[in-house]
Amino acid sequence: MKVLIAYASAKGSTAEVAARIGHGIAERDNQVTVLDVREVQSLGAFDAVILGSAVRAGAWLPEVTEFINRFRHELSEKPVWLWLSCIRVLEQHGEQHVREHYVDPGLLKHMNLKEMAVFAGRLSLSEVDWNERWTLAARYDGHTWPSGFDGDFRDWKTIDLWAASIAATLSEPTA
Repeated sequence: MKVLIAYASAKGSTAEVAARIGHGIAERDNQVTVLDVREVQSLGAFDAVILGSAVRAGAWLPEVTEFINRFRHELSEKPVWLWLSCIRVLEQHGEQHVREHYVDPGLLKHMNLKEMAVFAGRLSLSEVDWNERWTLAARYDGHTWPSGFDGDFRDWKTIDLWAASIAATLSEPTA
């Protein structure tokens, strides 16, 4: 199968996750293309789409919304998997919060969505300006001060397992 891994990354962490997922999908004899969503010109050559975004300021990145709107028809016809990278996953009930509050359900209904995953990301506070730190701190639930989330929290094993499950689904015979 020809699979597009399309992503939007704020600081490069989500791009690294996209490359890792692409590697896992390619290991199962799929043809994989990994592109920033802004570089995608067409979905016509692809049998499936795996779409990912970093979460910033309580939402997926705006270029993902633009991508979904631009390819709305094609995304409703091809199988789509979606993942979000968000440091908030580390909090108690964080994954549930991301799924309930950081996803645009109006856009999801335009996709042939097979599955959505939420992964912890990487946060380097030294790269975050003071205005963004204020926003970041205001969004946390208070169980842990956000500075405790300074680092790389991506769980590569979980990401690899998710990619392998998608690859297995793609290799299943279609009826």
